[in-house]
Amino acid sequence: MTKPKTLEQLRAEKERAETQLVQEQHKLERLENRKKYLEKGERTKRTHRLCNLGGTIESLAPEVKDLTRTEMSELMEHIFSLSEVQRAVRHMAITHISQTNREKELKADGTISSERHAD
Repeated sequence: MTKPKTLEQLRAEKERAETQLVQEQHKLERLENRKKYLEKGERTKRTHRLCNLGGTIESLAPEVKDLTRTEMSELMEHIFSLSEVQRAVRHMAITHISQTNREKELKADGTISSERHAD
């Protein structure tokens, strides 16, 4: 049979439990902050990528600078509905995937040590 705990033992146990609770709350807060930081980083990368794409489009066709968002969407829908454009997009996507897979294989073999950076 277990011996009943004294009031001091119970207070010490309560103190340890409260300390552990505070530590776990801080740990949770750090994890939540880390999650927010990573999500913000992904949003920042996406924004950067979209701005670069928009800049590329404007440099290739300066006339689009004056188009509204709706007009630009209609233009993009028209362009991407063209069979020649669809073939070109598929070709570029396949080429990109093949290149990425080759790089992964080479890295797995230890042949390539630096990462490829694409904007």
